[in-house]
Amino acid sequence: MACDYKTLEVEIESAKGLPYVNHFKRMKSYAVVYIWDIKNNLRSNRETSSVYKVDGSNPTWNYKVKYHIDFVSAKQNHYALVVKLKSCRKTHGLPDKSIGEVRVLISELLEGSDNAAEDTIRVTKNVQTSPEKFEGELAFSYNFGKPIADPLTEVNIAKKKIYKDVAWKMGKVMTAIVL
Repeated sequence: MACDYKTLEVEIESAKGLPYVNHFKRMKSYAVVYIWDIKNNLRSNRETSSVYKVDGSNPTWNYKVKYHIDFVSAKQNHYALVVKLKSCRKTHGLPDKSIGEVRVLISELLEGSDNAAEDTIRVTKNVQTSPEKFEGELAFSYNFGKPIADPLTEVNIAKKKIYKDVAWKMGKVMTAIVL
């Protein structure tokens, strides 16, 4: 089987100069990280960092996430790493307030790593706070692991079990036909 996947390890380090979106209380910011495809489909789990409570506009998380990326599709600009920054609001049942987001094509990250396995690269990107406006910066680091054939995910484990069950049942049928 061809090696179609690479492990992408991302560490959301910190942000600085974020706009202050809470007007009555101290801003408690956190990051939500996931992989999105060009058809706006979620391609991974949404991973959420801890809430940073000290200085909301200059948070430090050092939050690590790991994804298995189909790097053939990623090279064709099909996937993007998305980091949404939010402010925690536990008051009166209101939803958390969006600070902004950073979107980076996985192909851009691949180019930045020159396909060198296990080299950690540090990047700083501007935070998009509205369609036309950027305010603040997000610092993160990433590296791509060595190519792997088939990532162990719940879906793949289930597929392998189904194939194993079908093969076992087919073996019983074939044995019955031969006898």
